[in-house]
Amino acid sequence: MNIQLIYEAPAAQDYVSLRLRSGMGEKNLDRSRIALEHSLFTACLYDGGTLIGFGRIVGDGGITYVVSDIMVDKDYRRRGFAEQIMKAIDAYLDAHAHEDSYICLIANRPADLLYVKHHFEYLPDHKCGMLRAQIKEKDHGKP
Repeated sequence: MNIQLIYEAPAAQDYVSLRLRSGMGEKNLDRSRIALEHSLFTACLYDGGTLIGFGRIVGDGGITYVVSDIMVDKDYRRRGFAEQIMKAIDAYLDAHAHEDSYICLIANRPADLLYVKHHFEYLPDHKCGMLRAQIKEKDHGKP
C-alpha cells in the first residue's frame, strides 16, 4: 500500500468510480467534471494510481463553505483515511474561513460521529436543515 494525499481535483471518472465503490451513488460524468472544477478545495487519497478517498469544499470563498463528498472506498475503511481527509479540510478552513463564515455539511449516519470530532455541531432546536426537492421541468407538465 502506497497512500498519498494530493490536493488536486481527481479525474471525473475516478471521482464517479469512487462514489460507486464507497456506496455514495452514481453521478453524471459531465456534471461531475464541472463540480470538481468549481471546488474550492479537494483532498484526494490515492493508493498507487487508484483514488481511494476524497473530500472537498465548495462555496463562495468568502462567507459560505460546504464540506462535501467525504468518501472512502469500502475496501479501505476503518484505517483512519476519512480522518486524514477531514484534517486536511480543517487546515484549509482554518487558513481561509473567518469568524463569521458559514461552514456546513449534510452527514450520513454514522459519519456524523466523525464530523463532531472536527468542530461540527448538530443544529440547535430553533434551526433545521433542509434540502430542496429538485423537480425536472417535465414533471411540472411542461415540455
